[in-house]
Amino acid sequence: MTDNTRDTFQVDLRGLVDLLSHHLYSSPKVYVRELLQNGIDAVTQRGAHDDRPAILLTGSDRSADGRMHCFDSGIGLDTDDVRTFLATIGRSSKRDELGFTRSDLLGQFGIGLLSAFLVTDEIEVLTRKGDGPIVRWRGRGDGSYVTEESAPEASDPRTAWLAQGPGTCVSLTPRRGAEEWLTGDRVSALAQQFGRFLPHRVEAVTATDTFQIAPLTPPWLIEDPARRRDAVQQLGNTELGVPAFATVPVHVPAAGLSGVALILGNPTHTGRRPGSRVYLKGMLLGDEMAGLLPEWAFFVRLVCDTTMLRPTASREALYDDDLLADTRAALGEQLRRWLSRLAATEPGRMNDFLSVHHVAAKAMALADDELYRILVPLLPFQTNDGEVTLPELLTRTDTIYVTRTNDDFHQIAQVAAGQGMSVVNGGYVYEHDLLVRAPEALPGAHVVTVTPDDLDAHIRTVDSARTSEVAWHLDQMRHALDRLDVDLELRGFSPPSVPALYLDPATAQERRERRAVAETADDTWAAILGAFDDGGSSRARLLLNDDNLTVRRLLTVRDPGLAAMGVESLYARALLMGHHRLRPADLAALDRSFLGLLDRAIGDTHA
Repeated sequence: MTDNTRDTFQVDLRGLVDLLSHHLYSSPKVYVRELLQNGIDAVTQRGAHDDRPAILLTGSDRSADGRMHCFDSGIGLDTDDVRTFLATIGRSSKRDELGFTRSDLLGQFGIGLLSAFLVTDEIEVLTRKGDGPIVRWRGRGDGSYVTEESAPEASDPRTAWLAQGPGTCVSLTPRRGAEEWLTGDRVSALAQQFGRFLPHRVEAVTATDTFQIAPLTPPWLIEDPARRRDAVQQLGNTELGVPAFATVPVHVPAAGLSGVALILGNPTHTGRRPGSRVYLKGMLLGDEMAGLLPEWAFFVRLVCDTTMLRPTASREALYDDDLLADTRAALGEQLRRWLSRLAATEPGRMNDFLSVHHVAAKAMALADDELYRILVPLLPFQTNDGEVTLPELLTRTDTIYVTRTNDDFHQIAQVAAGQGMSVVNGGYVYEHDLLVRAPEALPGAHVVTVTPDDLDAHIRTVDSARTSEVAWHLDQMRHALDRLDVDLELRGFSPPSVPALYLDPATAQERRERRAVAETADDTWAAILGAFDDGGSSRARLLLNDDNLTVRRLLTVRDPGLAAMGVESLYARALLMGHHRLRPADLAALDRSFLGLLDRAIGDTHA
């Protein structure tokens, strides 16, 4: 038999209030934003105004009763409204008769007032709707509340405020330890931070006067071009701490978004991209909001206002929906167009931009095909013949040789140059991926990835007669290098100024790693790893250059000890020239050969 008994959830009201007020929001300062939001929405719902400001804020140190007060001249609440909207968590008056959120209001969730419990243990609300009586509501952090009609009190400034028309006053008693958050200076500063662009008059009581906080026209909406330009530049200085490289106006009508993209004048890292300062209908949502710009635009700080993008319940992030995705794409397109214009009309400025944001430019190029075609011909790349752009390189060769890693580049750069090969270092972030796609932007280009193993095709093999002539000397040197697990070969290559070349290809490194693991593994895993072993050499190679005068003289030395010190010295030099990491054994060889040769030289001098 099926039990159809219907139960309801049991709610721990104290715990729910604590969860929403202490864990939904990131900082106590947001209580000012929520008070402003509720007040502005109430004014919007009223649809009329009188001589009072939309909102008046009084800090706890400016009021006679030691409490912080937020007055608004909005629609107000009657007794039924208070019971419906203030006593029900999650119930909001800001929805239409069908339950949909009204698009002209800031709040949606019916929980904003709870943020006041971050700074107080008791919220008192005095409110009046139309010509009705004043209603008092007191709510505590433990979830309890009382509602009553309140008789006017001549000495209470809240009574005087409500006597002039409908509205609401929220009063907060400072909690011990949170007193600073409710002082006049702090409340005024937070109101400016959150609400300076609100479309209604917002004022705050100071020690000597009443200070107007809003409305203030956003810099990008100032009508006079000269004033707008100066205000936007000042905004850039304020937001970035330094003058912006450029300012780009942005508009996305579908999201009701307008603002300015501030192009950073100093380098930034992909992992430290600046967030966006986002306002919703003039109210600041957050100053480090992510997700509004494309991933590649980490050289941009966006400051904007939107009327259509949806905030999350905490109003500290944007709801990730199709409109946000479309807005992100539209902003990316506007930044792309700005870059295209800059490249076409101001090549000098474009080069300045690339010198600062080359990493960002490479990320952009990989993320966007059109930007790839624009940017790749302009980007400089490191080669073994200096730093050049790809079009400059293609004036000398049809083939672009590129390495995968920095180590590979340093191993082969000098010798490749001696063979007439221009090699591009693809070891920096993004660069190999960019270079292999070069034909997309530069038709006719041919890209070849090279490794140290590929040098064999460009290095001359010494004939057998010469090898036989110096066989004994080579044996002495090989014996010295055996203890370093390095093979020795005699070759001939350009430039002759390079006495030796150290090659440690990826295949040899992989064999060493696999065999090292196999030595410590159990029999089963050792057998599995052995099945993948091709039997090739796992040793690095030192190629002596038979075209180098020092090497040819060393190959005539009959003293085995001097030959060993000589080849160890050339080995250490080759490691250093190739920017290789030196093992303890390599450092020992470097010390041994240097000190040994120095000792020989001193001895010869004394002789």
